[in-house]
Amino acid sequence: MIRAVQLYTFLEHCKNSPLNKDILECGAGVWDPSLEPLFVRFSKHGFKVHGIEISDERAAAAREYCKAHQVDAEIHQGDMRDLPFDNESMSFVFSYNTIFHMTKTDVSIAMGEIERILKPRGLCFVNFLSVDSDTYGKGKEIGSGEFLEREEDSGSLHVYYEDNEADVYFGGFEVLFKEKRVRARLEGNQRYTRAYIDYIVRKN
Repeated sequence: MIRAVQLYTFLEHCKNSPLNKDILECGAGVWDPSLEPLFVRFSKHGFKVHGIEISDERAAAAREYCKAHQVDAEIHQGDMRDLPFDNESMSFVFSYNTIFHMTKTDVSIAMGEIERILKPRGLCFVNFLSVDSDTYGKGKEIGSGEFLEREEDSGSLHVYYEDNEADVYFGGFEVLFKEKRVRARLEGNQRYTRAYIDYIVRKN
């Protein structure tokens, strides 16, 4: 959560909701066992945690983390474009730095799935990459704002949004919080900037 402080705002919204404490993380895989997965913070606050992760390896690593640290969470291997949950079965859903690794067509499908499984008045946190990132335009362009970039010797899809472009996904929601966040970091002598657009929304 240290690296995702805006999720504390979402956590507070969820804690203040009258809905029961069922929460789903989309993109719940573990890629660095030395870091506490984001869903653990919600578990510590009494939420019943579910997670979905498209990578078999990272889903297995998340389950291993839960076993080693006695975290009560159900981690599924699966795809957020086809969530294995019933309609209106989740009170809360969050996706941190995940949804922008698919095409905008697939993002629309995934957001439809999130809306489907959320209960009325359920809450969602999701963030998108902004075109103000210094990586925008790098790599092979495969669609509008969609680029195959290089990460650790393999191609990785990154999809970028104008400030209000992602608003189209929230027709069935009330937007409670929206913020563009710019993060700059130094690696050696190189400065990198990534910009994100964060949303907290409530289903109508």
